[in-house]
Amino acid sequence: MTGNQKQTGTRSLTAKTSETPGAGTASPWRRVKIGAIVFGVVLALGMALTLFGGGDGTDAAQTPKTPADSTPTAQAGGSGPGAKAGSVKSGVPVGYPRTKDGAAAAAVNYQVARSSPGYFTDEALRHQVLKTVMAPSALASQQEQDDQTAKGLMAALGVTEQTAPDMVMRAASLGTSVRSYSDDTATVRVWMSEVVGVPTDNSKMPVSGTYSTYTLILQWDNGDWKVATIDQADGPTPLVAADQSASSTDDMRLANKEFGAPRYAG
Repeated sequence: MTGNQKQTGTRSLTAKTSETPGAGTASPWRRVKIGAIVFGVVLALGMALTLFGGGDGTDAAQTPKTPADSTPTAQAGGSGPGAKAGSVKSGVPVGYPRTKDGAAAAAVNYQVARSSPGYFTDEALRHQVLKTVMAPSALASQQEQDDQTAKGLMAALGVTEQTAPDMVMRAASLGTSVRSYSDDTATVRVWMSEVVGVPTDNSKMPVSGTYSTYTLILQWDNGDWKVATIDQADGPTPLVAADQSASSTDDMRLANKEFGAPRYAG
Protein backbone atom coordinates (compact mmCIF):
# COMPACT_ATOMS: atom_id res chain seq x y z
CA MET A 1 0.00 0.00 0.00
CA THR A 2 1.57 3.31 -1.08
CA GLY A 3 1.59 6.45 1.01
CA ASN A 4 -1.12 8.18 -1.02
CA GLN A 5 -3.50 5.24 -1.01
CA LYS A 6 -6.00 4.70 1.75
CA GLN A 7 -7.33 1.17 1.97
CA THR A 8 -10.69 0.87 3.64
CA GLY A 9 -11.47 -2.36 5.44
CA THR A 10 -14.97 -1.63 6.69
CA ARG A 11 -17.91 0.21 5.26
CA SER A 12 -21.04 1.24 7.12
CA LEU A 13 -24.31 0.28 5.48
CA THR A 14 -26.61 2.27 7.74
CA ALA A 15 -28.45 4.17 5.03
CA LYS A 16 -30.68 1.27 4.07
CA THR A 17 -34.34 1.53 3.18
CA SER A 18 -36.57 -0.98 4.90
CA GLU A 19 -38.04 -3.71 2.74
CA THR A 20 -40.49 -6.50 3.33
CA PRO A 21 -39.00 -9.96 2.81
CA GLY A 22 -40.79 -11.99 0.19
CA ALA A 23 -43.09 -9.20 -0.93
CA GLY A 24 -44.57 -10.14 -4.29
CA THR A 25 -42.35 -13.18 -4.85
CA ALA A 26 -41.77 -16.65 -3.47
CA SER A 27 -38.12 -16.68 -4.58
CA PRO A 28 -35.68 -17.69 -1.80
CA TRP A 29 -33.24 -15.08 -3.01
CA ARG A 30 -33.59 -11.85 -1.13
CA ARG A 31 -34.15 -8.90 -3.44
CA VAL A 32 -31.26 -6.45 -2.98
CA LYS A 33 -31.26 -2.70 -3.56
CA ILE A 34 -28.73 -1.96 -6.28
CA GLY A 35 -27.00 1.39 -6.65
CA ALA A 36 -24.65 2.06 -9.57
CA ILE A 37 -21.69 2.85 -7.32
CA VAL A 38 -22.13 0.13 -4.69
CA PHE A 39 -23.44 -2.65 -6.94
CA GLY A 40 -20.86 -5.24 -5.90
CA VAL A 41 -21.05 -4.52 -2.18
CA VAL A 42 -24.84 -4.55 -1.96
CA LEU A 43 -25.18 -7.64 -4.16
CA ALA A 44 -22.68 -9.67 -2.13
CA LEU A 45 -24.11 -8.52 1.19
CA GLY A 46 -27.63 -9.29 -0.01
CA MET A 47 -26.54 -12.84 -0.82
CA ALA A 48 -24.97 -13.17 2.60
CA LEU A 49 -28.13 -12.05 4.33
CA THR A 50 -30.17 -14.45 2.22
CA LEU A 51 -28.15 -17.30 3.63
CA PHE A 52 -28.25 -15.86 7.13
CA GLY A 53 -31.99 -15.47 6.93
CA GLY A 54 -33.30 -18.31 4.82
CA GLY A 55 -35.77 -16.13 2.92
CA ASP A 56 -38.64 -18.56 2.54
CA GLY A 57 -40.88 -15.79 1.20
CA THR A 58 -42.91 -15.52 4.41
CA ASP A 59 -43.71 -12.00 5.49
CA ALA A 60 -42.94 -11.44 9.17
CA ALA A 61 -46.46 -10.08 9.53
CA GLN A 62 -47.77 -13.54 8.68
CA THR A 63 -46.04 -15.26 11.57
CA PRO A 64 -48.37 -16.58 14.27
CA LYS A 65 -49.70 -13.85 16.51
CA THR A 66 -48.95 -13.89 20.19
CA PRO A 67 -51.81 -15.59 22.06
CA ALA A 68 -53.86 -13.27 24.26
CA ASP A 69 -52.63 -15.04 27.38
CA SER A 70 -48.97 -14.97 26.32
CA THR A 71 -46.97 -11.77 26.64
CA PRO A 72 -43.88 -11.45 24.37
CA THR A 73 -40.82 -12.22 26.47
CA ALA A 74 -37.55 -10.39 25.80
CA GLN A 75 -34.42 -12.44 26.43
CA ALA A 76 -30.92 -11.06 26.83
CA GLY A 77 -28.91 -12.70 24.06
CA GLY A 78 -31.16 -15.72 24.18
CA SER A 79 -29.95 -16.84 27.59
CA GLY A 80 -31.86 -17.06 30.81
CA PRO A 81 -32.66 -19.38 33.73
CA GLY A 82 -32.60 -22.96 32.50
CA ALA A 83 -31.75 -21.91 28.91
CA LYS A 84 -28.34 -23.55 28.63
CA ALA A 85 -27.71 -26.24 26.03
CA GLY A 86 -27.22 -29.76 27.29
CA SER A 87 -24.49 -30.80 24.83
CA VAL A 88 -22.70 -29.94 21.58
CA LYS A 89 -23.30 -31.74 18.28
CA SER A 90 -21.40 -30.95 15.07
CA GLY A 91 -20.08 -27.86 16.83
CA VAL A 92 -23.59 -26.60 17.64
CA PRO A 93 -25.01 -26.40 21.18
CA VAL A 94 -28.12 -28.61 21.38
CA GLY A 95 -30.43 -30.03 24.01
CA TYR A 96 -32.55 -27.10 25.21
CA PRO A 97 -35.28 -27.08 27.82
CA ARG A 98 -38.89 -27.06 26.66
CA THR A 99 -39.40 -23.46 27.80
CA LYS A 100 -39.51 -19.95 26.35
CA ASP A 101 -35.91 -19.39 27.44
CA GLY A 102 -34.90 -22.67 25.83
CA ALA A 103 -36.52 -21.74 22.51
CA ALA A 104 -34.86 -18.29 22.56
CA ALA A 105 -31.42 -19.75 23.26
CA ALA A 106 -31.86 -22.32 20.49
CA ALA A 107 -32.86 -19.64 17.98
CA VAL A 108 -29.77 -17.54 18.75
CA ASN A 109 -27.31 -20.40 18.72
CA TYR A 110 -28.70 -21.97 15.56
CA GLN A 111 -28.46 -18.66 13.70
CA VAL A 112 -24.90 -18.03 14.92
CA ALA A 113 -23.96 -21.54 13.76
CA ARG A 114 -25.00 -20.52 10.23
CA SER A 115 -22.84 -17.40 10.35
CA SER A 116 -19.23 -18.57 10.20
CA PRO A 117 -16.78 -18.57 7.26
CA GLY A 118 -16.62 -22.37 7.38
CA TYR A 119 -20.38 -22.60 6.93
CA PHE A 120 -20.02 -20.82 3.60
CA THR A 121 -16.83 -22.46 2.33
CA ASP A 122 -17.20 -26.05 3.59
CA GLU A 123 -20.20 -27.90 2.16
CA ALA A 124 -19.77 -30.88 4.49
CA LEU A 125 -19.76 -28.62 7.54
CA ARG A 126 -22.80 -26.73 6.27
CA HIS A 127 -24.75 -29.95 5.81
CA GLN A 128 -23.78 -31.16 9.30
CA VAL A 129 -24.98 -27.91 10.87
CA LEU A 130 -28.27 -27.97 8.97
CA LYS A 131 -28.91 -31.61 9.85
CA THR A 132 -28.39 -30.63 13.49
CA VAL A 133 -30.62 -27.55 13.65
CA MET A 134 -33.39 -28.09 11.08
CA ALA A 135 -36.64 -29.97 11.50
CA PRO A 136 -36.59 -33.08 9.26
CA SER A 137 -39.41 -31.75 7.08
CA ALA A 138 -37.47 -28.52 6.37
CA LEU A 139 -33.96 -29.94 5.96
CA ALA A 140 -33.90 -30.72 2.23
CA SER A 141 -35.21 -27.35 1.04
CA GLN A 142 -33.00 -25.36 3.42
CA GLN A 143 -29.92 -27.36 2.41
CA GLU A 144 -30.55 -26.80 -1.29
CA GLN A 145 -31.14 -23.10 -0.74
CA ASP A 146 -28.08 -22.57 1.45
CA ASP A 147 -25.84 -24.47 -0.98
CA GLN A 148 -26.97 -22.29 -3.89
CA THR A 149 -26.58 -19.06 -1.94
CA ALA A 150 -23.15 -19.98 -0.54
CA LYS A 151 -21.89 -20.72 -4.04
CA GLY A 152 -23.20 -17.40 -5.34
CA LEU A 153 -21.80 -15.49 -2.39
CA MET A 154 -18.30 -16.94 -2.78
CA ALA A 155 -18.33 -15.93 -6.44
CA ALA A 156 -19.59 -12.42 -5.61
CA LEU A 157 -16.92 -11.97 -2.94
CA GLY A 158 -14.21 -13.31 -5.23
CA VAL A 159 -13.06 -15.73 -2.51
CA THR A 160 -10.22 -18.03 -3.56
CA GLU A 161 -8.21 -20.67 -1.70
CA GLN A 162 -5.65 -17.95 -0.99
CA THR A 163 -8.13 -15.37 0.36
CA ALA A 164 -10.51 -17.79 2.15
CA PRO A 165 -8.53 -17.69 5.45
CA ASP A 166 -8.98 -13.89 5.55
CA MET A 167 -12.72 -13.97 4.91
CA VAL A 168 -14.75 -12.27 7.66
CA MET A 169 -18.19 -13.70 8.44
CA ARG A 170 -19.58 -13.09 11.92
CA ALA A 171 -22.92 -12.52 13.59
CA ALA A 172 -23.83 -11.73 17.18
CA SER A 173 -27.19 -11.49 18.89
CA LEU A 174 -28.25 -8.15 20.34
CA GLY A 175 -31.45 -9.52 21.84
CA THR A 176 -34.43 -11.79 21.35
CA SER A 177 -38.19 -11.67 21.71
CA VAL A 178 -40.45 -14.70 22.02
CA ARG A 179 -43.50 -13.71 20.01
CA SER A 180 -45.51 -16.84 20.67
CA TYR A 181 -44.94 -20.04 22.59
CA SER A 182 -46.47 -23.41 23.29
CA ASP A 183 -44.93 -26.71 24.30
CA ASP A 184 -44.82 -27.74 20.63
CA THR A 185 -43.92 -24.57 18.72
CA ALA A 186 -42.34 -21.17 19.31
CA THR A 187 -41.82 -18.05 17.22
CA VAL A 188 -38.65 -16.20 18.18
CA ARG A 189 -37.33 -12.93 16.77
CA VAL A 190 -33.56 -12.34 17.02
CA TRP A 191 -31.95 -8.93 16.51
CA MET A 192 -28.43 -9.46 15.18
CA SER A 193 -25.40 -7.52 14.04
CA GLU A 194 -23.42 -8.99 11.14
CA VAL A 195 -19.99 -8.34 9.65
CA VAL A 196 -19.25 -9.69 6.17
CA GLY A 197 -16.44 -9.23 3.65
CA VAL A 198 -12.85 -9.90 2.64
CA PRO A 199 -10.15 -7.54 4.05
CA THR A 200 -7.78 -7.69 1.10
CA ASP A 201 -6.54 -5.07 -1.34
CA ASN A 202 -8.93 -4.64 -4.27
CA SER A 203 -11.55 -6.79 -2.56
CA LYS A 204 -14.86 -7.08 -4.38
CA MET A 205 -16.51 -6.51 -1.00
CA PRO A 206 -14.68 -4.71 1.81
CA VAL A 207 -15.73 -5.76 5.29
CA SER A 208 -19.18 -4.26 5.86
CA GLY A 209 -21.58 -4.19 8.79
CA THR A 210 -25.35 -4.46 8.90
CA TYR A 211 -28.19 -5.15 11.34
CA SER A 212 -31.00 -7.63 10.80
CA THR A 213 -33.97 -9.17 12.54
CA TYR A 214 -34.59 -12.90 12.07
CA THR A 215 -37.87 -14.64 12.74
CA LEU A 216 -37.45 -18.34 13.46
CA ILE A 217 -40.33 -20.74 13.93
CA LEU A 218 -39.15 -23.69 16.00
CA GLN A 219 -40.81 -27.04 16.61
CA TRP A 220 -40.28 -29.41 19.51
CA ASP A 221 -38.98 -32.55 17.84
CA ASN A 222 -37.47 -35.66 19.41
CA GLY A 223 -36.57 -33.92 22.65
CA ASP A 224 -35.18 -30.64 21.33
CA TRP A 225 -36.08 -27.43 19.50
CA LYS A 226 -35.63 -27.59 15.71
CA VAL A 227 -36.00 -24.88 13.06
CA ALA A 228 -39.02 -25.09 10.76
CA THR A 229 -38.70 -21.73 8.97
CA ILE A 230 -36.39 -18.71 8.99
CA ASP A 231 -37.26 -15.24 7.74
CA GLN A 232 -35.09 -12.11 7.61
CA ALA A 233 -35.73 -8.37 7.53
CA ASP A 234 -33.72 -5.21 8.09
CA GLY A 235 -33.20 -4.72 11.83
CA PRO A 236 -33.00 -1.64 14.04
CA THR A 237 -29.88 0.13 12.75
CA PRO A 238 -27.95 2.75 14.75
CA LEU A 239 -26.08 5.70 13.33
CA VAL A 240 -22.31 5.49 13.15
CA ALA A 241 -20.63 7.82 15.67
CA ALA A 242 -19.37 11.01 14.04
CA ASP A 243 -15.88 10.53 15.44
CA GLN A 244 -15.51 6.96 14.10
CA SER A 245 -14.24 5.93 10.69
CA ALA A 246 -13.74 2.61 8.93
CA SER A 247 -10.64 0.65 9.88
CA SER A 248 -7.91 0.01 7.33
CA THR A 249 -7.73 -3.29 5.49
CA ASP A 250 -4.66 -4.32 7.47
CA ASP A 251 -6.31 -3.46 10.80
CA MET A 252 -9.43 -5.43 9.92
CA ARG A 253 -7.41 -8.44 8.80
CA LEU A 254 -5.45 -8.36 12.07
CA ALA A 255 -8.60 -7.97 14.17
CA ASN A 256 -10.23 -10.94 12.47
CA LYS A 257 -7.26 -13.11 13.46
CA GLU A 258 -6.77 -11.65 16.94
CA PHE A 259 -10.34 -11.66 18.23
CA GLY A 260 -12.28 -14.89 18.60
CA ALA A 261 -15.71 -15.12 17.01
CA PRO A 262 -18.72 -14.37 19.26
CA ARG A 263 -19.48 -17.23 21.60
CA TYR A 264 -22.77 -19.02 21.63
CA ALA A 265 -25.41 -17.84 24.08
CA GLY A 266 -25.50 -21.14 25.92
